[in-house]
Amino acid sequence: MKLGLLGYGSQGRAEALNLRKSNFKFLLGLRPGRSWDQAVKDGFEPMSPEECIEKSEVVFLNLPDQAQAKFYREHLQKQAHLRWIVFAHGFSTSFQLIPVEPQGPAHILIAPKGAASGLERLYGTAKALPGVLAYEATEKNPIGPEEKREIEKLALAIGCHPKAIFWASFKDECICDLFSEQALLCGGVSSLLRKSFETLVEAGYNPKTAYFETLYELKLIVDLIWEHGISGMRSRISPTARFGDVTRGDRVIDDSVKENMKKILSEIESGKFTREFLEKNDSSEYQQELDRQSDHEIEKIGSLIREQMQS
Repeated sequence: MKLGLLGYGSQGRAEALNLRKSNFKFLLGLRPGRSWDQAVKDGFEPMSPEECIEKSEVVFLNLPDQAQAKFYREHLQKQAHLRWIVFAHGFSTSFQLIPVEPQGPAHILIAPKGAASGLERLYGTAKALPGVLAYEATEKNPIGPEEKREIEKLALAIGCHPKAIFWASFKDECICDLFSEQALLCGGVSSLLRKSFETLVEAGYNPKTAYFETLYELKLIVDLIWEHGISGMRSRISPTARFGDVTRGDRVIDDSVKENMKKILSEIESGKFTREFLEKNDSSEYQQELDRQSDHEIEKIGSLIREQMQS
């Protein structure tokens, strides 16, 4: 199998480093610039994307979601020799930004469940990242049991946990991933942290104390949940914390929040979020909102505390 990797951001770099650890041979297709320089520094010999594609039968498309469709149309769509395009996220396939064409390459999903930095750092350990796998076969490139074994070998080679590889669909991975980012892991947590901090500060409490009791201590609880589950976390915290968890949590995150989550999910499923993302991701309006939230007091207090603790 002749492998080519396109892109050397956080995901592409982690996959390339792990493939090398796994003794897999591959080509690396990049444009001159920061990524090219980093790849050379890491000991690789990159070439142009065009040459990489020409010499590969399976390509890992590790470009940003918003750039993939244009790159596909310009560089991959008419490459009849390609067997598979491997994605790390179901976005482009699920929303048909890159169509599955009968005489084109099959779409393969190998989606590590965690940050790319963890994919590299935890390679070969008991805490290696799980992986969600999927495929969309084509008439020209069908997928059977042998091909599925090849996909699983690739998943292991880029660093996924050998006991935590799960088959699903592009839609399963994409919709659940987008929803969790928006409603919980990023959007939900960020908003909850800001609002809990604001509640304490507006009531007259010391901002530094408020920071420690909200953002700073979050990792302790998340680590306990990650290792032991919610009930396991409860058995490892103080009686007051446990009682407050059981009796107050649903008062804060009530059914109205769940209704808002359902609206978020509906927007993702309908494609509304995708259209908005592609339209506004580079807009000044979005950048201004990003800057506004970055200027929140919890960010300023946190920066000062982290600097003080690390000095």
